Amino acid sequence: MPDKKFNLKERYELAIVGCGPAGMAAALNAKIRNKDFVLLGQEFCSPKLAKAAQVDNFLGFPEIKGEELRQRFLQHLKQMQIEIVPWKVTAIYPGEPFTLTDNKVFIQADAVIIATGVSAQKLFKGEAELLGKGVGYCATCDGPLYRNKTVAIIAYEPEAEDEANYLAGICSQVFYIPYYQEIKRLDERIIVKKSKVKEISGVTQVEKLVLEQEDLAVDAVFILREYVPAEQLVPGLEMEKGAIKVNHNLETNIPGLFAAGDCTGQLYQLLKAAGEGATAALSAVKYLDGLKGKNQ
Repeated sequence: MPDKKFNLKERYELAIVGCGPAGMAAALNAKIRNKDFVLLGQEFCSPKLAKAAQVDNFLGFPEIKGEELRQRFLQHLKQMQIEIVPWKVTAIYPGEPFTLTDNKVFIQADAVIIATGVSAQKLFKGEAELLGKGVGYCATCDGPLYRNKTVAIIAYEPEAEDEANYLAGICSQVFYIPYYQEIKRLDERIIVKKSKVKEISGVTQVEKLVLEQEDLAVDAVFILREYVPAEQLVPGLEMEKGAIKVNHNLETNIPGLFAAGDCTGQLYQLLKAAGEGATAALSAVKYLDGLKGKNQ
């Protein structure tokens, strides 16, 4: 079902995930080509650009402050009547069409552009190896698999408390490891551990969570970050040196899925991100037009 809170439709031709320079450039070109698209981002788009004291190499804007340039980008979208929907995508499932979810509701798109940038948060030791074997990113989705079992949540934002409270009602024990300061509304049955995670351990399945001061025997670990790592966002997505592998047209190994900006690897430059966003959009338009021809 679509998300009425954010005025989302059930299906689009194109979904653009990420509202940094790459995502905004992609949206601009999708609008010019008259595609039915949605631009999904965070409440505050492009914080890295906002923090830049001065940008010297963006063509046509010499010695401009990062925040001023960011505001110009946003104003351009506003003039083109492009809305940024603050909807956090936690998973993208390939198919015809693709399915995108925020852990609660689902929307579909015939093509997708990933423009999520790069996260400073590194994967935990054992996270990638045990993904789908007790490691997950959606407690409300996978929680029922661990009914009456012991689970842990590693939380980077207060919104994770809702998912922890849900698990408290179905699991025998829930450990909560917050990576933020103030806990607001946790169920009293949840055990809080204010310690850093060293490793998620297990042979074929999650067996324990290794903290700095102790080990917790658990059946599952849910990691709730502000951003889901690109390699965990889409099942089967091919990576190369920690970045999404793309060709000259910004196509990934999955037909209909494109990527642009910092998530495709170095160089981490504003001009590169904007250029790749435009290229990815034009490649997606070509792909969508091909789909129309195929279905006629």
